Amino acid sequence: MDVLHVIHQFPPETSGGSESYVHDLSQLQRAHGIDAQVLTGSIKPWPEVGFDEYEHHGIPVHRLHRNDSYFDHHIKVWHPGVAAKFDQLLERTRPKVIHLHHWVRLSSDLIATARARSIPVVVTLHDVYTSCPRAFRSRRDDPACSRLVGGASCWDCVPRYGHESREELAEGVDLFADSLRRELALAHTVLVAIPAIAVLLARYSGLPRERYQILKLGYRSRFCGAPKLTGPAIGDPFRFAFWGGVGKHKGVHVAIEALRRLLASGGKAELLVMGGFDHPDYERDLRVMAQGLPVHFSGHFVHEQLRAAHPHCGVFPSMCIETFGLVLDECFELGLPCIVSDIGAFPQRIGGAGLVTKANDPDSLAAAMRRILEEPGLHAELAAQIPPRSPDLLEHLQALSAIYAVARTTAPPEPCAPEVPILRRLQFLMTERDSALSRLMPETGLL
Repeated sequence: MDVLHVIHQFPPETSGGSESYVHDLSQLQRAHGIDAQVLTGSIKPWPEVGFDEYEHHGIPVHRLHRNDSYFDHHIKVWHPGVAAKFDQLLERTRPKVIHLHHWVRLSSDLIATARARSIPVVVTLHDVYTSCPRAFRSRRDDPACSRLVGGASCWDCVPRYGHESREELAEGVDLFADSLRRELALAHTVLVAIPAIAVLLARYSGLPRERYQILKLGYRSRFCGAPKLTGPAIGDPFRFAFWGGVGKHKGVHVAIEALRRLLASGGKAELLVMGGFDHPDYERDLRVMAQGLPVHFSGHFVHEQLRAAHPHCGVFPSMCIETFGLVLDECFELGLPCIVSDIGAFPQRIGGAGLVTKANDPDSLAAAMRRILEEPGLHAELAAQIPPRSPDLLEHLQALSAIYAVARTTAPPEPCAPEVPILRRLQFLMTERDSALSRLMPETGLL
């Protein structure tokens, strides 16, 4: 095998920006004679850790299932059974390069495992997970957290079962941060899409800025040169649209509430929500919120369906720090302006082709939607300022191939973060076990 892409999720189980990137890149690599395969995590646990193998659009996929619950939780980022299965896959397939995109649903020692076999690893960071145990640097009281990752900063924000002490929560965060800091230190190359994210990660993760290299993501045309979409015809409702993975961190509930307020003030519009839900509870909450409103949920979709729905403006009210956002390339290829939140890469990427609103603020979003509806010429003015396209995927592939070649022919850098001893991991597991068992202990002691 030439390249093994490692990612937390992949079609047909899920679809989103990082999955689309890995899918498109793998297909193009295979078309150019590069044996690219994918190792993905799964949202479905098995009784034992194991693989199922399948092909997706000609790409060989190794889907790894964990054997535990709540495996997205930051304190479960390390799984020795997953690391062992990963090592077995490496022994069997012998990839020349590993291109790692995520650790979630897998294990926090993937690069260490690969390096023990002298396999170089190139990392592309699609989000800020390595600097945040909640994955998006979005606290309940701050949608764009600027704290250095660590137990002292994050213990009161992380997900919890409810019985943990402050000390246990803090140690869990410290172990998470130290584990991923070590992983990035072991990688041959760490790629991010824009300089601002490199600065952010260096500031909040504790690794030096020079550890991060800039490579803008490539984009494969979705609509094959089809004519640009236009604004609504006279008498048609104005269609705002969100598309992509439908999760709470994407702020879809903010868009629905903003639509409610827009309609209450006399605006006439509807909202398309296109994409699969990341959790059934969030789907239920959104459907309840949308009752009586012109909100249309499509579920999973293909891009032809998006264009056929003829949206007039993209709405991406993310409540997290987005690091790039291929969805913006799709929006601009359609010829549409957009409305985005004021954190992460989105405001920088849209240039003059959209409006920026306060994150997690339905009133701010409703006001921007009202401007698009009511200000003469604003829709066309924004659409006329769509920025240049991201690099063609083939150009991106060529740049990546050069990076792979360097990784294969030069020694990796000396690690700039210490190893996490196995004893420390085991001691924390014992702490977790004992704190959980203490809740179950009968007053009379063991029976």
